[in-house]
Amino acid sequence: MMKIQRLTTEEMVHFKEQGYVIKRGLLDPELMAQAREALWAGAPAPLQRDDPTTWIGPFAETSDDPNSVRNGFTWKYRAPGSDAWMKQLLPLNPSVQAIAEQLLGVGTLQPPERLRGIYCMLPEGDRPEQPYHFHIDQHPFHLGVVAYIDDVVPNGGGFSVWPGTHRIFYPLFATQHTFTPKPEAQALLKEIDGEPHVDCHGKAGDVVFWHHRLGHSAGHNRSRTIRQAILYDFRHQDLARLQELPPHEDMWADWAI
Repeated sequence: MMKIQRLTTEEMVHFKEQGYVIKRGLLDPELMAQAREALWAGAPAPLQRDDPTTWIGPFAETSDDPNSVRNGFTWKYRAPGSDAWMKQLLPLNPSVQAIAEQLLGVGTLQPPERLRGIYCMLPEGDRPEQPYHFHIDQHPFHLGVVAYIDDVVPNGGGFSVWPGTHRIFYPLFATQHTFTPKPEAQALLKEIDGEPHVDCHGKAGDVVFWHHRLGHSAGHNRSRTIRQAILYDFRHQDLARLQELPPHEDMWADWAI
């Protein structure tokens, strides 16, 4: 049985100041292997597990199938998102849940109904390097998690963040959690977009925890393997009541930190 991990005091401070923190080796290897098997079982043409030359994007055709969204270099495999083993792999993982409760409060988490799914970034091959552009998610939630089920090397399509932007943008929305940017937020989005970002690369089992107002993007995959990550959003039990309220003077008023 894997030892339950929690955030250290220094990691809690890092999360508050930078808007994200990475914890290493949290996930169960057997469940990660099951996730990889499920991914390849649902892989669309032309992807073939034993032929890496077929992994290079972009997809020749897009798909808006809600269970298997494909566009350009992105494949969002959402079909297993409500499976019990997926919930055990990430939101119900003892360490992941313990850390989420450290941040949001013990007994405050909504039970998981479904995960976003397994999100993949195809290798870009010889495509010229592209600029990075961040966004802020539009749906209401508190704490995002991105978990790798296979190794992600530097510049391998890892989750990318713009540290500290959560503190900039939190007061520039009319509400705490819904997507209601003020005009000054829109202007800052363009200004900060060109600032340096952090590539959150890592090993299979590593998990990135991030604040819902943090600027972020999927990285460009300059490696030769497919970036495989599972995404989930933790929500406070009081989210329905809190989401339309104006921002607090203390942005952590509804958190446990």
